Amino acid sequence: MSLLRQLAGETVVYGMSHILPRILHYIIFTIYLTRSFPDTADYGIYNDLYAYSSIILILLIYRMDTAYFRFSSREKDAQRVFSTALIPLLVLGILFLGTVLVAKDSVAALLGYAGQSHYVIWFGFIMMFDAFVALPFARFRMENRPYRFLFFRLLNVGLTIFFVFFFLELCPWLISRGWESADQFLILENRLDYVFLSNLLASGLIFLFMLPELVRDSFQFDLGLWKKMMVYSLPLVVVGIAGSFNQSFATPLQKYFLGDDIMTNLANAGVYNATFKIALLLNLSVIAFNYAAEPFFFKNFAGRDNKEIYGLVALAFTIIGCFVLLGIYLYIDIIQLILGSNYREALYLLPILLFAYLFLGLYYNFSIWYKLVDKTIIGSYISIIGALITLVISIVFLAKIGYAASAWAALGCYAFMAMAGLLTGRKYYPILYPLRKIASYICLTVFIVAISYGIADLELGLAPRLVLNSFLLLVYGIVVYYFEKRLLKELGLKQ
Repeated sequence: MSLLRQLAGETVVYGMSHILPRILHYIIFTIYLTRSFPDTADYGIYNDLYAYSSIILILLIYRMDTAYFRFSSREKDAQRVFSTALIPLLVLGILFLGTVLVAKDSVAALLGYAGQSHYVIWFGFIMMFDAFVALPFARFRMENRPYRFLFFRLLNVGLTIFFVFFFLELCPWLISRGWESADQFLILENRLDYVFLSNLLASGLIFLFMLPELVRDSFQFDLGLWKKMMVYSLPLVVVGIAGSFNQSFATPLQKYFLGDDIMTNLANAGVYNATFKIALLLNLSVIAFNYAAEPFFFKNFAGRDNKEIYGLVALAFTIIGCFVLLGIYLYIDIIQLILGSNYREALYLLPILLFAYLFLGLYYNFSIWYKLVDKTIIGSYISIIGALITLVISIVFLAKIGYAASAWAALGCYAFMAMAGLLTGRKYYPILYPLRKIASYICLTVFIVAISYGIADLELGLAPRLVLNSFLLLVYGIVVYYFEKRLLKELGLKQ
């Protein structure tokens, strides 16, 4: 059972590695941008471009990071596995960039940004740089070097923040104080362009800083091993694309299917994405868990009691995930202040999005089996159906009920995927999950959210609402403490 505590510790470390950079990311791209760009269309464009790039990045990496976890944990020569994965990735990245430079105008027009081909060029470089450093980041995780991982993650976000403030705040301030030479740095017409340029500069510098990790050992390519890795990873590419589509493609779908002109649709998408970003606070805990759990599961796959541990991990995730969900929803009166006043209209969708991400976390728990037993094709089928659910609900209902359709699509997609991951796992790698307890805590969370929603309808003052909501959160904590003393002790949260 010490393995469970080990996973909890690694989740905290990798949680720091992801939550801390994401918090810094929030300062710029949620709090700052929703105030600095009162036109919600700018925020819609921002999310639109990053949605496309997230899918292309998956294609460029083609899930070699996960394949590296799988094969380096079972092969004797981990360096051979690393270089075999890295060499084709580098070649693919260079070919991709060359294609982008040649077809930049056509791609920009296709995406609805005719005359702005510099977006295509910049994001081409960003994605290439990010793809090149994906394997070194994976090696940090596999070699239990979380603080190195954290350093470069923080450095990436820190550099982005520095450049954004340099271009959008420092240079204008210096010019207003008579430093006219600072004007040479402000050569772009659109202020939003400086956000993308900052990302490009940061990604390029991180690539340069991590070059020693890329070339620290001799290069060797094993064609037979690479073929095995490709067979393993290609279904995961489908999983990744479908997953990215489900998480990031709400804005492109809204851009074309909300029913108005593109710029109006992007403005509404910007409002929706602000609420979506608040729900991402829960997703941070999901990401932290996933980053710690994936190498953990691979390394301990041979343990005799691993199935029992996987069940307890799922229960622990549910308890903590529900607590985070409640913490966000019950204190939304305060948390909403991170958004500019123009971006709060969609907050009524927050509970739907929060439960969607809770089910996404459960899916990660229930579906780990297909990576462990090399049945990744099953994961691709589940992800494709999930993407189809997202696509159908969005196309049918966006014009009818507005961006609320995207929230319901996310909930329907992730609830299906969690159930599918659980049921298929019973056939290929059965794990005895404490489903009754998991369902009970989810139902308790729904009940508390419903009570809090009723309290909000009473139109009490802010202080009484916060007191009552704090009491509800305390009730949840008491229930968990009473029924899960053994689990809390195993996690090191109770003496």
